[in-house]
Amino acid sequence: MVELLGILLALALLGLGLLAARLIRRFVALLRRLGGSRRRPRRQGERHHGRPGPASPARLRGQRLRRARTRARAQAARIAALTAELERSHRALRLAEAALARPGPPEGRFLRAKRAFALQFHPDRLRCAEPERGIRGAIFRQFWQELRRIERG
Repeated sequence: MVELLGILLALALLGLGLLAARLIRRFVALLRRLGGSRRRPRRQGERHHGRPGPASPARLRGQRLRRARTRARAQAARIAALTAELERSHRALRLAEAALARPGPPEGRFLRAKRAFALQFHPDRLRCAEPERGIRGAIFRQFWQELRRIERG
Protein backbone atom coordinates (compact mmCIF):
# COMPACT_ATOMS: atom_id res chain seq x y z
CA MET A 1 0.00 0.00 0.00
CA VAL A 2 2.90 2.33 0.74
CA GLU A 3 4.28 1.70 -2.75
CA LEU A 4 0.89 2.57 -4.26
CA LEU A 5 0.74 5.81 -2.31
CA GLY A 6 4.26 6.63 -3.46
CA ILE A 7 3.28 6.05 -7.07
CA LEU A 8 0.15 8.18 -6.66
CA LEU A 9 2.19 10.94 -5.09
CA ALA A 10 4.74 10.79 -7.92
CA LEU A 11 1.98 10.98 -10.55
CA ALA A 12 0.34 13.90 -8.78
CA LEU A 13 3.68 15.72 -8.59
CA LEU A 14 4.30 15.03 -12.28
CA GLY A 15 0.90 16.45 -13.20
CA LEU A 16 1.50 19.51 -11.06
CA GLY A 17 4.94 19.99 -12.62
CA LEU A 18 3.57 19.74 -16.16
CA LEU A 19 0.82 22.20 -15.32
CA ALA A 20 3.32 24.62 -13.79
CA ALA A 21 5.58 24.33 -16.85
CA ARG A 22 2.67 25.11 -19.17
CA LEU A 23 1.70 28.11 -17.05
CA ILE A 24 5.27 29.41 -17.07
CA ARG A 25 5.53 29.04 -20.87
CA ARG A 26 2.28 30.94 -21.36
CA PHE A 27 3.33 33.62 -18.90
CA VAL A 28 6.67 34.08 -20.69
CA ALA A 29 4.89 34.32 -24.05
CA LEU A 30 2.53 36.91 -22.59
CA LEU A 31 5.46 38.93 -21.23
CA ARG A 32 7.17 38.83 -24.62
CA ARG A 33 4.04 40.12 -26.31
CA LEU A 34 3.56 42.87 -23.75
CA GLY A 35 7.22 43.85 -23.55
CA GLY A 36 7.58 44.66 -27.28
CA SER A 37 6.08 48.15 -27.11
CA ARG A 38 4.67 50.37 -24.45
CA ARG A 39 1.54 51.17 -26.37
CA ARG A 40 -0.06 48.53 -28.45
CA PRO A 41 -2.62 49.06 -31.16
CA ARG A 42 -6.23 48.28 -30.39
CA ARG A 43 -7.22 44.73 -31.26
CA GLN A 44 -10.52 43.46 -32.50
CA GLY A 45 -13.01 43.13 -29.68
CA GLU A 46 -11.37 45.77 -27.47
CA ARG A 47 -13.21 48.76 -26.21
CA HIS A 48 -11.97 52.30 -26.75
CA HIS A 49 -10.37 52.59 -23.27
CA GLY A 50 -8.02 49.62 -23.80
CA ARG A 51 -9.81 46.98 -21.77
CA PRO A 52 -10.60 43.72 -23.48
CA GLY A 53 -14.17 43.12 -24.62
CA PRO A 54 -16.32 40.24 -23.37
CA ALA A 55 -15.04 37.66 -25.89
CA SER A 56 -11.56 38.96 -26.62
CA PRO A 57 -8.54 36.63 -26.63
CA ALA A 58 -7.00 38.46 -23.67
CA ARG A 59 -10.12 37.97 -21.54
CA LEU A 60 -10.28 34.28 -22.52
CA ARG A 61 -6.60 33.85 -21.61
CA GLY A 62 -7.30 35.42 -18.23
CA GLN A 63 -10.18 33.07 -17.63
CA ARG A 64 -8.08 30.07 -18.64
CA LEU A 65 -5.30 31.26 -16.36
CA ARG A 66 -7.70 31.58 -13.42
CA ARG A 67 -9.06 28.07 -14.07
CA ALA A 68 -5.52 26.71 -14.31
CA ARG A 69 -4.61 28.34 -11.01
CA THR A 70 -7.72 26.86 -9.40
CA ARG A 71 -6.80 23.41 -10.72
CA ALA A 72 -3.22 23.86 -9.49
CA ARG A 73 -4.46 24.77 -6.01
CA ALA A 74 -6.76 21.73 -5.98
CA GLN A 75 -3.89 19.50 -7.09
CA ALA A 76 -1.66 21.00 -4.42
CA ALA A 77 -4.31 20.23 -1.81
CA ARG A 78 -4.59 16.64 -3.07
CA ILE A 79 -0.81 16.29 -3.01
CA ALA A 80 -0.71 17.62 0.56
CA ALA A 81 -3.38 15.10 1.60
CA LEU A 82 -1.52 12.25 -0.11
CA THR A 83 1.74 13.34 1.50
CA ALA A 84 0.11 13.39 4.94
CA GLU A 85 -1.37 9.92 4.34
CA LEU A 86 2.02 8.67 3.20
CA GLU A 87 3.67 10.05 6.33
CA ARG A 88 1.04 8.35 8.53
CA SER A 89 1.63 5.08 6.72
CA HIS A 90 5.40 5.42 7.16
CA ARG A 91 4.96 6.07 10.89
CA ALA A 92 2.66 3.06 11.26
CA LEU A 93 5.15 0.90 9.36
CA ARG A 94 8.05 2.06 11.54
CA LEU A 95 6.05 1.34 14.70
CA ALA A 96 5.11 -2.12 13.45
CA GLU A 97 8.72 -2.91 12.52
CA ALA A 98 9.90 -1.68 15.93
CA ALA A 99 7.31 -3.86 17.66
CA LEU A 100 8.51 -6.89 15.70
CA ALA A 101 12.16 -6.18 16.42
CA ARG A 102 11.59 -5.63 20.14
CA PRO A 103 12.29 -8.77 22.15
CA GLY A 104 9.40 -9.63 24.35
CA PRO A 105 7.22 -12.46 25.48
CA PRO A 106 6.19 -14.85 22.73
CA GLU A 107 2.68 -15.00 21.38
CA GLY A 108 -0.08 -16.58 23.41
CA ARG A 109 -0.70 -19.26 20.79
CA PHE A 110 2.95 -20.31 20.88
CA LEU A 111 2.87 -20.58 24.68
CA ARG A 112 -0.31 -22.67 24.55
CA ALA A 113 1.25 -25.00 21.98
CA LYS A 114 4.41 -25.30 24.09
CA ARG A 115 2.36 -26.17 27.19
CA ALA A 116 0.32 -28.75 25.29
CA PHE A 117 3.54 -30.32 23.99
CA ALA A 118 4.98 -30.42 27.53
CA LEU A 119 1.81 -32.04 28.90
CA GLN A 120 1.99 -34.79 26.29
CA PHE A 121 5.73 -35.52 26.22
CA HIS A 122 7.45 -34.30 29.43
CA PRO A 123 9.18 -37.25 31.15
CA ASP A 124 7.76 -36.33 34.59
CA ARG A 125 4.18 -36.50 33.33
CA LEU A 126 4.36 -39.77 31.38
CA ARG A 127 2.15 -42.63 32.58
CA CYS A 128 2.89 -45.25 30.01
CA ALA A 129 4.93 -48.43 29.49
CA GLU A 130 8.73 -48.34 29.28
CA PRO A 131 9.32 -48.53 25.50
CA GLU A 132 6.83 -45.73 24.81
CA ARG A 133 8.20 -43.73 27.74
CA GLY A 134 11.73 -43.75 26.28
CA ILE A 135 10.50 -42.70 22.83
CA ARG A 136 8.40 -39.85 24.25
CA GLY A 137 11.31 -38.67 26.42
CA ALA A 138 13.63 -38.61 23.39
CA ILE A 139 11.05 -36.67 21.38
CA PHE A 140 10.65 -34.20 24.25
CA ARG A 141 14.40 -33.58 24.62
CA GLN A 142 14.86 -33.16 20.88
CA PHE A 143 12.00 -30.69 20.36
CA TRP A 144 12.22 -28.81 23.66
CA GLN A 145 15.58 -27.31 22.65
CA GLU A 146 14.08 -26.21 19.34
CA LEU A 147 11.08 -24.65 21.09
CA ARG A 148 13.38 -22.68 23.40
CA ARG A 149 15.40 -21.46 20.43
CA ILE A 150 12.21 -20.26 18.73
CA GLU A 151 11.04 -18.60 21.94
CA ARG A 152 14.27 -16.62 22.27
CA GLY A 153 13.93 -15.47 18.65
